[in-house]
Amino acid sequence: MKSPATHDLFKEIYLTYWDTLFGIANKKIGYTQDAMDIVQDTFTYVWQQFPSLQLETAKAKPFLITCLYYRIFNHLRAKGVNEKHLLHFQAYLENEQSVDPHYTAGEIEAELEAVNIAIMAELDRMPERMKHIFILSRYENKSIEEIAELYEIAPKTVRNQLSDAMRRLKDFADSYPATALLPLILLFLED
Repeated sequence: MKSPATHDLFKEIYLTYWDTLFGIANKKIGYTQDAMDIVQDTFTYVWQQFPSLQLETAKAKPFLITCLYYRIFNHLRAKGVNEKHLLHFQAYLENEQSVDPHYTAGEIEAELEAVNIAIMAELDRMPERMKHIFILSRYENKSIEEIAELYEIAPKTVRNQLSDAMRRLKDFADSYPATALLPLILLFLED
């Protein structure tokens, strides 16, 4: 039986981070009901382990996000997501475990910004058409057919350009200083 203080602390953590976890899950999964289920599973796990976790509300976020990512990974695996995506995500999760548990939101934002700048710099080194095709596809969510029509080229050419762009970004990622966030970013740039 958990004490009233334990119930109150868990409730505070739940109310503080539920929206954040849901936002992450919904963005990664793209289906609201599945995202809600994954967040609920995450909090169920946390509740079951709660007395041994010794969480404080202010320091719970990195732990909760890591738990959430494992559940997203398992969900994607159960849905039969392409194996290469799972490998990238699994690499992220393994790297995440080595991140300092006191990794602040500011540090995460700074690292995300640095990785984003590095990716944009790598995009700038690509041929102009390849860069624009990649941006239209990954950042503006244009279909291959829409891009082919826009550039008046064959859809196969668009697919080849996207494939070459991803290969360049993966090569870049291999040479980039180790970070827990780069594999995750590249994962979500892929289809």
